[in-house]
Amino acid sequence: MTPRALRIFLTYLGVLASAALKCLSPFNTLLTTEMSESRRRSFISHGRSAVLHAIKNPTMRCRRLTSIFLYSFLACPAQSQNSAHTRPTPAVGGLIAARAMTSARAGHTATVLPDFRVLIVGGKQERGLVLATSEIYDPTTETFSPTGRMSGPREGHVAAVLSDGKVLIAGGLTRGGVPLASCEDYDSETGRFTIRGNMHSRRAGMAATVLRDGRILVTGGEDGSQVLDSAETYDVLTGKWTVAPKMTTPRANHSATLLSDGRVLITGGTGDHHSVLASAEIYDPKIGKFAATASLHDARSRHTAALLANGRVLIAGGADATTRGTALSSAEIYDPQAGVFVPTGKLAEPRFKLPDSTALLDGRVLIVGGAASAEIYDPKTGSFATISGRLDAARYYPATIQLMDGTTRIFGGYDSLGVSTAKTWIYRP
Repeated sequence: MTPRALRIFLTYLGVLASAALKCLSPFNTLLTTEMSESRRRSFISHGRSAVLHAIKNPTMRCRRLTSIFLYSFLACPAQSQNSAHTRPTPAVGGLIAARAMTSARAGHTATVLPDFRVLIVGGKQERGLVLATSEIYDPTTETFSPTGRMSGPREGHVAAVLSDGKVLIAGGLTRGGVPLASCEDYDSETGRFTIRGNMHSRRAGMAATVLRDGRILVTGGEDGSQVLDSAETYDVLTGKWTVAPKMTTPRANHSATLLSDGRVLITGGTGDHHSVLASAEIYDPKIGKFAATASLHDARSRHTAALLANGRVLIAGGADATTRGTALSSAEIYDPQAGVFVPTGKLAEPRFKLPDSTALLDGRVLIVGGAASAEIYDPKTGSFATISGRLDAARYYPATIQLMDGTTRIFGGYDSLGVSTAKTWIYRP
């Protein structure tokens, strides 16, 4: 189950708990759950029978409600006793320093495992040192511990959870900045990496997306001599890569976002001759083809993207088309129904070299990286707000992951001098 699917699953459990406790207990003020009207209707049609069964079966009531309460507590950490009409704007939360990783890293990946621990893989340190090591973060004990080594060092790679629970690691750069076609997967039960079939092209600066059917779509990137317009998919059932139709534009350092309808939005990036792209395209897995969509208002690469609760996509920051690549503060929203981009509020600070943004459980988005500060985007107001607390410096290409308690962990990154850190931070809403 993907982190996003898990959040939705836990949210539904939280709604079930709220309804049951309201009928059975004076402690109903402990739980409130926000839902859109469409989700509320869906709950009524699918969740009523479970609530009635709990009411009619007193012997199971306590056990079930206790379990439901624990799940909903994890899914809904921010409580409110106000009605939807009088609810104040939620606090933006803040960053606090946390325990350090076992190694300094930047350009690494962080992936939630089936047991809710986090796998941290690869990355680079100063003086061109690329890592083959990995480590496990356990959020219950706030500790890091070494785990298996990859077959070789890599940074700037992609990671994706497969349908069998393993984590696929693909591409990236090895020593000397050489792009890789190699792939391997990590098995959390054995703590080992196993080499898998190579991609058809060497790729660095590509994007990976887990499709609804469990396949992994990899798009674009650079092979060491040119920017690629090729794409391919990995099927866990066969363990093989299949070449997909070409994209409409060669691009690297772009974003790829899985839309609510199962299509993939691909935006911006770096094109031929180091150009920065404003173009965007859509991959439709039903027909297996890419098609152009409206262009961004600002050309950008190394930006960030996040799927919003309303199905739209936030695109923020990145580098512009100047020779040195100036960081951007602009942001825009893609509407998949209209197929257009619309400008929204500006970032408090320009930033680029960003990880994917974190869509929070309350629908807002955490933006971190490219600056020492972090900020929250509120889709209701279309504005960004700086949160309390700061990183120790502007950190580029950190890794971020949201956990089931609603907090977000930020791991590593390198500073303006290219020095990576082992430091980590926690964002608490």
